[in-house]
Amino acid sequence: MMLEGASILLVDDSLETLELLGDCLSLSDCKVIKANTGNKALEMLKRNHVAIAIVDINLPDINGISVLDAIKQHDPTVAVVMITGYPEPNFVVNAMKKGASDFLIKPFELDKLMMVMMRVSRERELLVENKTILDSLEDKKKIELLNRRLQKKIEELTIMFHISNKLNALSIVDDVYENMVQIVREILEVPSCGYYVADKEKGEMVLLVEKRGTEGLPNPRKINLAKEFLSKAALSKGYVLKETRLFLPLIIKDECIGFMSVGGKSGNGRFSEDEIFLLKLVTEKVSTKIENRMLYESLYNSILHTLSSLIIAINRRDSYTEGHCGRVTQMSQMLAGKMALQDYEKQMLRIVGPVHDLGKVGIPDAILLKPARLSPDEYEVMKDHSIFGEEIMKGFEILTEEARIIRHHHERFDGQGYPDALVGNEIPICCRLIAVCDAYDAMTSDRPYKKPLSKKDAMAEIKRCGGSQFDPDVTSCFLSMQEVGQ
Repeated sequence: MMLEGASILLVDDSLETLELLGDCLSLSDCKVIKANTGNKALEMLKRNHVAIAIVDINLPDINGISVLDAIKQHDPTVAVVMITGYPEPNFVVNAMKKGASDFLIKPFELDKLMMVMMRVSRERELLVENKTILDSLEDKKKIELLNRRLQKKIEELTIMFHISNKLNALSIVDDVYENMVQIVREILEVPSCGYYVADKEKGEMVLLVEKRGTEGLPNPRKINLAKEFLSKAALSKGYVLKETRLFLPLIIKDECIGFMSVGGKSGNGRFSEDEIFLLKLVTEKVSTKIENRMLYESLYNSILHTLSSLIIAINRRDSYTEGHCGRVTQMSQMLAGKMALQDYEKQMLRIVGPVHDLGKVGIPDAILLKPARLSPDEYEVMKDHSIFGEEIMKGFEILTEEARIIRHHHERFDGQGYPDALVGNEIPICCRLIAVCDAYDAMTSDRPYKKPLSKKDAMAEIKRCGGSQFDPDVTSCFLSMQEVGQ
């Protein structure tokens, strides 16, 4: 991190918050000073050198704004980040007027806090430099130099904003490494950028992806993973300079997983401190993104394992459901590929397809297993399975969109479906695909109360219902897919 050795004052009346933030900052080798009241904070400020202060607005003795004011009077170069669980516009305005560097609303993610801390630390360096200059230069020179530094600061903050904005916009299915090198190429305007996977067993780095302009030198396919790359000095410094190429490590849980390679600069090939700062910002942000994705995928797989257990229970009650859901999933994914759906939509179908009838676990056996057509009343009960399925999926917060797909997979394009009578494009595209595949498989499957239709007759029925029960575009694509498969 870029906060090593920084002295940070934490002011919050919650001991739990103090411990959590303290532990997080200590991992970055920060010197942490804690105070649970405003008066204690001001006493510690007199006895300790403080670079950054994180101050809660609501304190048991004096207002956090008053603490901010006192800190700025004591040392205007201290960067102050205000936090609160109950934001009010007046507090925000007053804090910014008093010189606060940023404002965070509880609860906030720790990686967001660290990004703010790195930014305000950078701002403080400029404040300290400016103060030193102000103390020694004539007024005219002060103004000229401050204007140049202000312009430079604005440019740097703008670049930092674009970097964070682009990385934060990445979805769970986006290629992080591909986007990382593209962002570096576009925003920092370097001739070439690549990402190498570190293979410690073979002692080499293998190029995974690269982006370069016409003047950019190509990245070698493989590079010897020399000891200098993994030395403690190199990892703590945050980069290795080899000839005209800069290598910055991506570190997760103190383990180096790979290196971003930036090079091919014109002139002397050197990188300025500002460029290195921004490149380190990218790698640290990407490392956090990858770690979060790993945690997300681990949680996701755990949830899917739980859902699989429920599906097994349904299959044991109704063997038809098992084969049916598998076939619908396969057809839906083929159809999604033919219709060029987005990657996240294909992923959604991969998850939802096998469990789209999950709600049948809540349908009584007398109705679910009835060897004859359902009565109107029984059919009304059966229709509730889409709502039951949604309720089960909504129990897992990260599957809210999947829960929505399950709820609406029996909607009709003409608005005559259930449970909400959605019309046309109000129905999620994944639901519209499942609806066609679900109906086709149901018509061509053997059930105790009906004989299966031939594929030709089932396709004719699908075609007849295109534009009424089914999305006409999905219908057309499905029919052409089936014709090719015959």
